[in-house]
Amino acid sequence: MKKSNILKVGAVALFAAAATSGITSCTAEDIINILANALGIDSTNVDQHTGYDWEDEDPEHLEDDINILNIVDDDNEDSPFVNNQTGSVDLTNYLPPIGDQGQYGTCVAWASAYNARTYLYAKENNLSKSQLASASNQFSPKYIFYALNNRSSCDGSYFEEVLDLIQKKGVATMQSMPYTNLGSCTGDPSSSQNTNAANYKIKSYREIDMTKPSNIKSYLDQGRVIVFGAQLGDEFMLADRSFDYLYQQTSFNYSGMHANHAMVIAGYDDYKGPNGCFLVVNSWGTSWGNDGYIWVDQKYMCGGQFAFCGFVLNGFNDSPQISSANKVENPSAGIDLIPTMLQYNDYDVEDDEESDDPLWRVCDYNVFNAGSSSISASKDWGICLLYYNAYDANDYGVLLVDYYSDDFGAPGDVEPLWDNSEASNYLGIQSSGFCWNNIDVAGGVSVAGEDEDSYFSWAFRMPENLNGQYYIVLAADAFASIEESKEDNNYLFFTADDNNTPITFVDGVATNVNDGSMVTAKARKVIRPKQNDPSPCQTMVTEKNLNTYSTDEISAMLNLEKKSGRLKAKALAWQKSSQGKAVMAKAKQINR
Repeated sequence: MKKSNILKVGAVALFAAAATSGITSCTAEDIINILANALGIDSTNVDQHTGYDWEDEDPEHLEDDINILNIVDDDNEDSPFVNNQTGSVDLTNYLPPIGDQGQYGTCVAWASAYNARTYLYAKENNLSKSQLASASNQFSPKYIFYALNNRSSCDGSYFEEVLDLIQKKGVATMQSMPYTNLGSCTGDPSSSQNTNAANYKIKSYREIDMTKPSNIKSYLDQGRVIVFGAQLGDEFMLADRSFDYLYQQTSFNYSGMHANHAMVIAGYDDYKGPNGCFLVVNSWGTSWGNDGYIWVDQKYMCGGQFAFCGFVLNGFNDSPQISSANKVENPSAGIDLIPTMLQYNDYDVEDDEESDDPLWRVCDYNVFNAGSSSISASKDWGICLLYYNAYDANDYGVLLVDYYSDDFGAPGDVEPLWDNSEASNYLGIQSSGFCWNNIDVAGGVSVAGEDEDSYFSWAFRMPENLNGQYYIVLAADAFASIEESKEDNNYLFFTADDNNTPITFVDGVATNVNDGSMVTAKARKVIRPKQNDPSPCQTMVTEKNLNTYSTDEISAMLNLEKKSGRLKAKALAWQKSSQGKAVMAKAKQINR
């Protein structure tokens, strides 16, 4: 990387030469310009090779982090990473020594592989600083560029392609592939280097909201560093040990207006400066900034003039952190709920004017208890049909709830939820397909009965403001209430095709399934699964779609949304809306 501090060092000698030549009125900028011209460098853009190709990023199609810990508790004062006395977090103990990317546009690889991937590995293995000084415990930016194998030079990359690579192929250690002799970054890793890299994959990565200091701090509180992209100005470029913290950038004479750079946030101090600061880790060596680090004002970081994207990486041992406490999996349990049927059909009833409305759909579904034990209604469990945004699972909605409880009616009662205000208020969820059941479900029997061809059918109306790419999923134990022998088979997804492509909705109408807006999905159906069998389509995670949300994440999100009251609030807001009232009235008429 071409750094202006290199010019500053040379400027001292040049200033002496200029003074002896009678040139005495040079400003620091004049000297830098003279030196740059002497070296054949354009001094107005000396830092152009920062290496982040932000224009190639596709943030609309990158999965946003759910950050479920924040749903339950925004206060992480009990975290071992937080120093409550000083209002600070410092995660640098698990980072390798400050590196130097040199004259190459490899900053994304340095931030993602050398710093963030090394951090995950160090935290998982509790490595010491002395151990982190070893190349065997650091990860190679050179491997990233050579493994990408789509570059004609070392001049830049972007987060999605780098993080995808680490997820799919891993990243080799510095010992296996040192950061030397990069050439034009057009070679290929050796087979031994690829084998080494395969040991160090990540499970997933998620985009995070960089507009709120509290959100960034919540990840740091959890002990998670953040890789991010920023636009650099002269104040940043010229930072040295005398620099306190960055709170503005007033000029771009040396950096150029598009000096986009990738770095890592590894801590914060709420008492540094008037707004608190974040600790940023760079890859320009220890002669820049404060031994390679810089403090950035929290408001400036999030104000839209500096940071513009951020990501967290998830290792296999810590993703998702929040689901382990909510999964009720017991290999010896005698219960195993498996969705066995899901159809998403046109609503077509003769002489019903709503038949011409493509927003009205019919869901045919069934769930089988493949275990030998009966599920008591006292478990208060529920089957849900949901939609969620393929790239932002926080954007979700409930289409159907089939609720099993002994809190209402007499044993054996089955009623639509709207026929019992007590049940409605208790559950706090409304949509166009809801039912409560005071029944037990025996082992070896489906919720729809013993007949193998039985299923439930509900008519409902899709939200007319639904736009974007979504998945529809039937969740057999949506609120994680049942202790089962297997949890992963609780889900049955409806997708646009056999490649698990998300469904594209335009104003609530599916547009990329079959031949148009009036869509009938193919049935995904099994008759009588055995305990611990997979569901017909139990996850969206495939080799082609590795980074999509896992069922662990969706399950934990729904469970904690219910516990926190957000699910109830969202559903009640819909129920009280004019659309909700109209849909409920119509659904009541249809589903009697």
